[in-house]
Amino acid sequence: MRICGGDEAADGKVEATRAMHKLMAMALAMLVGTVLLTAAQDQEPWEVPEEERAVENPIAADDDVLAEGQRLYERNCRMCHGETGLGDGPATARIKPAPPDMSTAEAHDRMTDGEIFYKITVGKRPMREFESRLSEDERWSVVHYVRTLRAG
Repeated sequence: MRICGGDEAADGKVEATRAMHKLMAMALAMLVGTVLLTAAQDQEPWEVPEEERAVENPIAADDDVLAEGQRLYERNCRMCHGETGLGDGPATARIKPAPPDMSTAEAHDRMTDGEIFYKITVGKRPMREFESRLSEDERWSVVHYVRTLRAG
């Protein structure tokens, strides 16, 4: 029987439910905010230092180097950059911004080997860095292979 105050246990459950809903709403708002901030930051263009752009590939391109570069590209890059460097890999549906088309003559003329190496090395969201995943020689092999993707 309730007299003048009601059921304290029921009131406590209602308050706990309200507090949980507020906490969940705040967590969701923080998650959405983080995603939006990250997406906004990723829209900025690459900034490659001039001294990195000027670095020349120290490894000569031969059949073994190109085969190694292709193997590494297919294992680490193809999912996003695509089979031929068009930026149309199977993972691109989930990637914003989409990877650039690396097969055009314009892209190859604009980017130096040093710039490509720098981008592979340091990465930029959503692209991971490969400095800790591939040796320096392996990264240079990938640069040589990327050069073979040039269309026309």
